[in-house]
Amino acid sequence: MYPDQVQQIINIIGPTFFVVALGYLFGKMNRASVSVLIDVAMFIATPCLVFSSMYSSTIYMSEAMRLWASCLLIMGGTFVIAWLAFGLTGKRRSGLYLPIVFANTINIPLPIIYLAFGNEGVAKAVLFYIPNGLLIYSLGIYLASGQKGLRQGLKAILRTPLIYAAVLGLALNLAGVPLPEVVLTSVKFMGQAAVPLILLVLGMTIGHIRFKQVPLTLTAGAIRMGGGFAVGLLAVWLLGLTGLPRAIVLFEAAMPSAVVVSVLCTKYNNEAELVASIVLATTLVSVAVIPALLYYLT
Repeated sequence: MYPDQVQQIINIIGPTFFVVALGYLFGKMNRASVSVLIDVAMFIATPCLVFSSMYSSTIYMSEAMRLWASCLLIMGGTFVIAWLAFGLTGKRRSGLYLPIVFANTINIPLPIIYLAFGNEGVAKAVLFYIPNGLLIYSLGIYLASGQKGLRQGLKAILRTPLIYAAVLGLALNLAGVPLPEVVLTSVKFMGQAAVPLILLVLGMTIGHIRFKQVPLTLTAGAIRMGGGFAVGLLAVWLLGLTGLPRAIVLFEAAMPSAVVVSVLCTKYNNEAELVASIVLATTLVSVAVIPALLYYLT
């Protein structure tokens, strides 16, 4: 690795992990509720960032469909690997599969993709996220609740502004609808708050998670990140993705487990401690994995 490449990677991941560390320290020293920050980040700032990125970037539907297909292939592939691995030991409980199938495709990768690839990268990352977001709030809740929560999952989708922002930005972009400069500037300005807010929330959240069932946690984590990356390589090859779309898919494929699955499994009392442990383990491992990914992809 050349010195300029090292410096480039440090410049990308340095601010990211600095803000996560600040969130972690703040969460340890202060008992303030993280719920308000989560609401501001997920209901205001992130939708603004998503809308401005989707509206301002060059998007082709053929490419978008291949990104969606790659997301579904990675989710399906990691499920099959997990089913084969845990089926041999009889561990087929639904909670165990959620942190393997559903990766953190927004909280961790979005800020890094923004710093590494700009708005164009964010737009492609959001396109990749759409199937994941729709399924985690439908199938994910259905499985976490013991197959009783499909209606709640559909309601959760309807209450997720990020989905609306992505669809609206994509529709206006493809239709070529002009928006006033003051509107675009205002939305973009608000969206700039999303990156630090997401990272602060992540840091504050992981500070309250503890390791449980270490061998099972490590196995599930390896399938999520290592298996996910392997399936991602297969997906980009099958779908003929190259350049920036390929980089985004492979980066997302190796991401840690989604924090929201821990919330769902806690809510429905479905192996909550194990799921939280997998989320924490994969998030910590990502500190080492992300620089290697950036070096490989850039």
